[in-house]
Order: sequence, then structure tokens, then C-alpha cells
Amino acid sequence: MRFWIIAGVAALLLAASYGVRHAAHLDAPTPTAVPASNGSTAPADGYRRIISLSPGITETLFAVGAGERVVGVTRFCNWPAEAMARPKVGGFLDPNYEAMVALRPDLVVMTPYNRGPLTELERLGLRCTVLDQTLLEDILESVETLGRLSGNGDKARALRASMQQRIQAVRAGAATLPHPRVLLSSGRDLRSRKLDEVYIVGRKTFLGDILRIAGGENAFPESAVDYPALSGEAILRLNPDVIVEFTNGLDELGLTREDAIAPWRALPGLAAAEKGRIAILDGAQLTIPGPRVVDTLEALAKAIHPEWGGTP
Repeated sequence: MRFWIIAGVAALLLAASYGVRHAAHLDAPTPTAVPASNGSTAPADGYRRIISLSPGITETLFAVGAGERVVGVTRFCNWPAEAMARPKVGGFLDPNYEAMVALRPDLVVMTPYNRGPLTELERLGLRCTVLDQTLLEDILESVETLGRLSGNGDKARALRASMQQRIQAVRAGAATLPHPRVLLSSGRDLRSRKLDEVYIVGRKTFLGDILRIAGGENAFPESAVDYPALSGEAILRLNPDVIVEFTNGLDELGLTREDAIAPWRALPGLAAAEKGRIAILDGAQLTIPGPRVVDTLEALAKAIHPEWGGTP
């Protein structure tokens, strides 16, 4: 099982050794590439043929009303349903440059995790911009940026305001509640039914941000690694009060929530297991950095605080 987050982490770790495929034989259009730092500048009516190299960016483009301008996406971009019908241009580590050039985009949007292809895309004459969605504030800012780039500024500002309102409602609701030590698991091999390698959410991530807002203290200490992999023994040393695990497609794997919880309960002396404080949140959308991050925030707040009925 792979989450988008784990794919991103893998891409980041492998970036130094990954050799991009060259496409010198392609008949590229006249170069119009601009440095990523200048990507926020857009025509008055926005770019009209956009390729997205990230599920979070794809979801955001559709959410701000720019879906008709999206001409290409990765094979990981499966929401909304309309995005699945767009031509595919490869994945994180295997971008299809020929497919991208053939779509004749006027803008390619990527994240820092897949910055690797940037040089090749610019060499092929494609205008690119790198858009960060690492932290919660980055996601909110990306809503407005993509609205501006696609000529949908008004709708993007309204969407951001709505997201911020919901975030503030959770923050206010959780402020007076206890703040337990929470371990967030962002992925593991569920089929193994073991905790040999569990990816944990670090503090300097958007999921780490929403954990704080939801009224939890991250049980994992400050680290330079955003999503470190821990063993069962390391998890026992942290001994969190609450464990929340993000899973993806339990039904498709033929597993139940009880199946997912069982390996945690098998750790001797794990406080969260002894207290019955292990929650499973299933769905790939929960770990994608886009507008639906507020849904994740609300679900996480309820998982941490079962006594809380939700936002006012």
C-alpha cells in the first residue's frame, strides 16, 4: 500500500540519484519557461492549458473552478472524478515528457517534491512553477495562487475564507479540551499485519499542523525528517496516549478496522492500546494536501476527542 505522502517522501529521498529521461528528439515549442520563483505572474485571464504534477494541485485547481483548464494530470490524480478523464503524464519518478509536450500546456505546476523534472521541462520550452503545499499555511496560500494563475481569483479567495473559517472553528472547539500525546501514522504495509516500518507524521508538515489545531500534542519529537519510519520498539519508547492511523482502501485490501488495529494492540504495554485510544481514518483523500484538508482536520479532532460533538 502506498499513500501519496509516502510517494512524496520516496521521491524526495531518491531525487539525488534519479536520472530523468531525456527527450531531445522532441520538436519543442519556442521556449517560454520562467524560473519557478516567477511562476505567480499570469496573463490577465489566467493560463488556459495547465498540467498538474500533484494530486493536491489538481484538486485545488478544480476546487477554484479551473477544471476546464487542466489538460494533463499524473496517474495519482483521481479526484474529482473529472480529473480521472484528463490525459495522464506519468508519475512522480517517471514523468512522460513526450506526453506533456504533446498537450502543449502554457503552464506546468509541480511541488518541491517533484522538482527533479524542472530543468528538463524548461529545456523543452515548457513554462513551469513550483508550488509548495508542505504546511497548512502553504495549502491555504496555494488556493489563492492557483486561483490567480487560472483566472479564478474571486472563487479562490472565497474558498480560502471558507477553509479558514472551518479551521478556526476546530481550533476554538479544541482549545479547552485536554491535549493528549498523539502518534499519527501516515502509512505502512497493512498486509504484513506487523509494525516493522511505520511512517510517522512529523511536526513540520500540514498533518502536524492540523494535529496541533485539533487539540493534540505530537508524540514524535522535533525532527529534520518530515515522515520518519519507526519500528514497533521505537513506538513503544514514545508510548503515546492516542494513536491515529491513516489508511487507504481497507475494503479493497480485504481488511477491517480491527485488522488494522490488531498489530498496535500486540505491542506490550502500549498506553494507547490499554486505554482503547486507537483510531483508524481510512481514505487516501485524508492525506492529500488540498482543499479537503479541512475534512481531515475535523475527522482528526473527533478521533482525538470522542467526547467532542464537532465544530459549533
